[in-house]
Amino acid sequence: MKSILVHIHDDAGQAARLQAALDVARFYSGHLTCLQAMPFAAYAGEPFTGAMIAYEAYAETMEATRTRIEAQLQNEGVSWDWIDSRGSGSAAVMMHSPLTDLIVLSPPGKLTDPDAALPIVGEIATKVRAPVLVVRDDRIGFDPSATALIAWNGSPEAAQAVRNAMSMLTAAKSAHIACIEEDSASHIPAREAASYLSRHGIKAEVHARAKSGSVADTLGSIAAEVRAGYMVMGAYGRSRFAEFILGGVTRSLLTEAPLPLVLSH
Repeated sequence: MKSILVHIHDDAGQAARLQAALDVARFYSGHLTCLQAMPFAAYAGEPFTGAMIAYEAYAETMEATRTRIEAQLQNEGVSWDWIDSRGSGSAAVMMHSPLTDLIVLSPPGKLTDPDAALPIVGEIATKVRAPVLVVRDDRIGFDPSATALIAWNGSPEAAQAVRNAMSMLTAAKSAHIACIEEDSASHIPAREAASYLSRHGIKAEVHARAKSGSVADTLGSIAAEVRAGYMVMGAYGRSRFAEFILGGVTRSLLTEAPLPLVLSH
């Protein structure tokens, strides 16, 4: 993974996103691109109006964020560049994603929380080709060589997630495949996923379980059991509305999983 894209926005998840992106770029001797977007809504309006005053305040916040992060990047020993964009954060990320190996985002926070990350991960994860690394606000640092857990349900999305994460899975200390019986789409058995990985020199242990509670809870239990550092899974689209664009299991894990997620559609 040589090209890492991280979304820059002044929110509670910014420090975790940036550190995870830096860790990945450093691990693979890659290049980090910081993408900061000015939403159209921030500068709509006539001069000398409240809208223009709001724009100026937003622009000052963005500039302060950039100054602070660029000062940090000068001392990180990682190749990097900065992109200023106009429009929504999701549109900007998708526009710059075609030649990106990994996108780093935060899970959506509560709409009532003014410091929460923008709720863009669902739309991006289901529309881009690159894998999306989702890191919690309170989890600083990411180790690509940590134990990997693959959430497998036999779907094309799960298979794509595995293919997209091969760079990480090859570097992982160990790999495990979690197959929840009631969640299995039965298109591709877990043993075939394990065989596929073995051809890449990855020995993956299959954990077939009956659902105990929710699928998300069962996956979380397996993750704790194998001491996984991150989870690879498919992003399943269900609706054209951003707040419901991900399937129920993915939505639950985004808000509840104690470990980073690597999503692909």
